Amino acid sequence: MEIILNGVIKEVDAKNIYDLVKSLNIDSDGVVVLHNDEIVKNKFWSTSNLEIKDSVEVLYFVSGG
Repeated sequence: MEIILNGVIKEVDAKNIYDLVKSLNIDSDGVVVLHNDEIVKNKFWSTSNLEIKDSVEVLYFVSGG
């Protein structure tokens, strides 16, 4: 299905946020996911189902000094 991932139309096989993050080989530590402009806590990723044309933003938090 087509979703909008970080502003780019992408074809994905993921059924939910958890599957999407896993398919992108992203370490879930330090990551925040917005699904249709709503923050989704990682404990809800597996129950946050994706639909065609959904918008998903994956944000990375990096600490440094």
